[in-house]
Amino acid sequence: MRMRHTAALLIITTALVPACRVTDHSERDPKAITTEVLDDPASGYAAGDTSDLPHMAFDSMALNFGRIAQGAQVERTFRFTNDGGSTLIITDVRSTCGCTVGKDWPKEPVAPGQGGTITVRFDSEGRGGHIDKAVTVTANTRPPTQVLRLVGEVVAPPGAAVVE
Repeated sequence: MRMRHTAALLIITTALVPACRVTDHSERDPKAITTEVLDDPASGYAAGDTSDLPHMAFDSMALNFGRIAQGAQVERTFRFTNDGGSTLIITDVRSTCGCTVGKDWPKEPVAPGQGGTITVRFDSEGRGGHIDKAVTVTANTRPPTQVLRLVGEVVAPPGAAVVE
């Protein structure tokens, strides 16, 4: 009985295998749209005239707050000029960490030739050692973001808990 069952299974499997179609995709319709026929032209990013765009020129891309005691809060101000050809609009100032925040920046458009400041606050509570915090400024510039850095050293008392 077991032999008949195995033989029947073998016959059924042998009959079904040719019905399964294994393809190498060479049997596709030649008129079908595939990724090979798509024309993806350059975006024009590099070829565009940027002279009419706003541009933020910072006095410094990194500010050092020096050595501070753990728990202290420091603020530093980044100064910039819109040296582009049109009105600058800053849409966001953000850090990757909650200990560093963009506190104040121009909410109104900044005309060409005019300037402004971006104030950033760092809270050293629970921090220790060398600090290098990135603050991303998003505006209607190309590229749309610039990264400012706030660096310094936090001196923690011996045995204090430190967040990495």
